[in-house]
Amino acid sequence: MTRRELVQAGSATLGAAAALGAQALPEKQVAYRNFFGDLHNHNQVGYAQGTLERSFEIARNHLDFYAFTPHSYWPDMGAYDGRIETKWRNGFYVAKANWPEVVKLARQYDDPGRFVTILGYERHGAAEGDYHILYPDLKGDYELIADLPALQAFARERGCILVPHHPANRLGHRGINAHAVDARVSPVLEIHSEWGCAEHDRAPNPYKRHTEGGRWTRHTLQHYLAQGMRFGVVASTDDHLGYPGAYREGLAVVKTTELTREAIFDAIRNRRTYAVTGDRIDLDFHLNGRIMGQELPYARTRSLAVEVRGWDVVDRVEVLKNNRVVHRDFPMDAAPTAESWRRPVTLRFEYGWGPWPALGWGGTADWEFTVTVENGKFEAVQPCFVTGPLDEFRRDRILERTETSVKVRSFTALKQQVDDYSQKAIVLRVQGGPETRVTVTCTRPKPCSLTQTFAQLSESNEMLFTAKFPWESAMLHRVVFEENYLSRFTFEDEDEGLEANWYYVRVVQANGELAWSSPIWVEKA
Repeated sequence: MTRRELVQAGSATLGAAAALGAQALPEKQVAYRNFFGDLHNHNQVGYAQGTLERSFEIARNHLDFYAFTPHSYWPDMGAYDGRIETKWRNGFYVAKANWPEVVKLARQYDDPGRFVTILGYERHGAAEGDYHILYPDLKGDYELIADLPALQAFARERGCILVPHHPANRLGHRGINAHAVDARVSPVLEIHSEWGCAEHDRAPNPYKRHTEGGRWTRHTLQHYLAQGMRFGVVASTDDHLGYPGAYREGLAVVKTTELTREAIFDAIRNRRTYAVTGDRIDLDFHLNGRIMGQELPYARTRSLAVEVRGWDVVDRVEVLKNNRVVHRDFPMDAAPTAESWRRPVTLRFEYGWGPWPALGWGGTADWEFTVTVENGKFEAVQPCFVTGPLDEFRRDRILERTETSVKVRSFTALKQQVDDYSQKAIVLRVQGGPETRVTVTCTRPKPCSLTQTFAQLSESNEMLFTAKFPWESAMLHRVVFEENYLSRFTFEDEDEGLEANWYYVRVVQANGELAWSSPIWVEKA
């Protein structure tokens, strides 16, 4: 079963499904789709963990596109306490020695229209910041060019994209030297990863898992925009346990007409991109008919249109102008009615609560379960699989799917997790009604089952205990009605045109998952 079959509705463009390409004329309408992937990920080819083939297998199982980016070189690396640089140098040797195998697997797994692989690798820089280099084809170049201007010249000639990442580190401590960025080859900025969020210095998900300090105000997205720099945005995991697309660590979203490498690069070059933290939120944003990432000539009246389809209750959708919120929509406050049952609801099954923190247990729980509905139909399925625990032999997989059932094999443990979440989940978009019955039947870790009607789940969630304490447990969350996961609005803003303006959209779900659009810029008069 393919990723496209598993997540049928997740990549559909919302609303009228009409948007403008970054180089298109206003009257030329293009129907874009949203594709979700990871452009920055690591494994043991370098100095992270997890085998190379495991990474490609995991990526193909639940993503649309994937770039494995091994740690490859660090031109200005110094000598550090504990001689930790020895680990990094050894990792660079490993990456170079295994590069032919990386190229081989990228070619083997590449399947345009279903799953696209991208070749790339990472360049560290204490003074200039970290970049990952993405190639527009699978020829297999491995040009470790030390000088950044020379690398940028190579990228222009070769058609590569250089993506600055974890930018909010301080200058001189692997934070991005924005004055050295070449926008021709670096059109987007990675604003979220397992490092944290670099939208601004007080944003959710602070930098806290590394040794280079917290977020520096002058190296955040909002500061760059205020300085006149024009970046689109993406997110990616930067995961070091060989788990592409790990939930809560970040995904890049591209708006294209087809799933090919050429289309993905066209979207990135034209900033037709956005960023999500975990849930695969669909987001459309237009200004005077132009899509995110574009630059518009001056217009005093700006007509903005936003559409968001989340996978949980959407707490708020915010439009920011020049980094200040100028409009908010609050889907969370909408009151469902009897008519709400005529539209699909969202249902989350989350599993993996266990007793390990309290009892000091370190075991891994194997899960195999089936979710079925009576008097209903699944329209889409989203997996929410987290990075840990690292295991070469277990896999998180949706094994089977029909219109009325989904079978999952998975495993959980509170080991090697981001922010101490051991839980994983699947989220279902279901057409049903109050009488629809959902049943979860587990064969592992213990035989057990739970049945609820949607009417019951509209009032309260319900727990599934696999056995008496201290065995693992799970939860069917309350259903989410369309009024609460869908936001669709338009509004007008006026400006005298004294300065250039930029607008972008921020989405905040009630479960903490986020999305950010690339900005749209309007020139001064």
